Amino acid sequence: MKILNTSNYWLASRFIADSDNTDNKLVRVRYGLLAGWISIIATLLLFVVKMTLGVVSGSVSIIGNAFHLLSHLANSVILVVTFWATARPATAKNPFGHGRMEHLAPLIMSIFLFVSGIQLAERSFHQALDPHDLHLWKALPWILFASIVVKQWLSQFVTYLGNRIHSHVILVNAFHHRIEAVMSLTVIGGLVASHNFHHPEIDGYIGILVSLWLLYLGFTHAKEAIVPLLGQAPSRDMVRKIRETAKSVDGVENVHEIIVHDYGSLYMITLHAEIPAKFSPAEMHEIAEKCERMLRKHFGGEVVCHTDPLLENTPEIQAIEDRFQIIVKDLPKIIGYHDFRVIAESSEKFIIAADIDVAEDVPETNFKLIRQELAERIIKEIPNIAYSVLYVTPKYAY
Repeated sequence: MKILNTSNYWLASRFIADSDNTDNKLVRVRYGLLAGWISIIATLLLFVVKMTLGVVSGSVSIIGNAFHLLSHLANSVILVVTFWATARPATAKNPFGHGRMEHLAPLIMSIFLFVSGIQLAERSFHQALDPHDLHLWKALPWILFASIVVKQWLSQFVTYLGNRIHSHVILVNAFHHRIEAVMSLTVIGGLVASHNFHHPEIDGYIGILVSLWLLYLGFTHAKEAIVPLLGQAPSRDMVRKIRETAKSVDGVENVHEIIVHDYGSLYMITLHAEIPAKFSPAEMHEIAEKCERMLRKHFGGEVVCHTDPLLENTPEIQAIEDRFQIIVKDLPKIIGYHDFRVIAESSEKFIIAADIDVAEDVPETNFKLIRQELAERIIKEIPNIAYSVLYVTPKYAY
């Protein structure tokens, strides 16, 4: 494994300038283009070989295997186009760049898989119901086995490239190369069984299995592609890193309501930074600017940091918050709160304002009921409260 990693690193460094600088957008594009072009060349050669073998032998399973390679070829072409488009600068009509093409690629690829699967299923059913003899020779299984070796090497190299830049679309391409081994072994087994047991219909049954696999892959990749296009939640690790990076800035006590928009080639990040109210407005602004600069440096794209002043608690205000905490802990659907404020309505009455965090499994339709229940408990259990202003943090904020 260490030998493979060394050879992969050597090969990548030969084709990719500054290959170690994987945070650089241009370097990421080079990784994607290398993965795409090497996949195109290898897959095109294997497609021609397998299609020729399938036509000469009359095997629908080999032809189906070649069609599957055609879907690989289409995926690799899309991969190249994706990273080419990603490298294009933003325009007036596309101010966030073209990075989401990386998410669109698997969706286009799934269409090719569906079409190939349906076409192969039709031919396979004909072979299973009305079989024709196959023209096999001894070297045929070995030629197919050699294609497995080529695809396995290609899979591990493209996986290496995808892992280096954490690219889902490259890893999807590598996965396609990997499953080729299973498909080719199945085809080889079917051909040997058809020849030795004199049942050419077995080839048709194998073709049907291959077509079902193509349809399943088409469905899977379409589902995976739609999620980020609709708006995918950031990973817990990314949210943690955003929070840690922001809190590393002097003056930022904590952050909340982190919102991340992923445009492929850049992120749009907004967050609320809790900063002690003892700082002047100009000082708070400078702290927020520094927070934004730090996050841009780590994640790229654009960052907007909203400042929430932390008021110094008096004993009276702390007593109110202590009672508020007891109520919140007694409500299982509420997992936390922030931006807690006590506002004087009069000399005797106060207003409580707070943002509430609820559990992930709580539907938005229940937010109003949760606010009402908490507001009723506040009036009932905390003295001298006129009313409360409560806001439930939306699911896309962390």
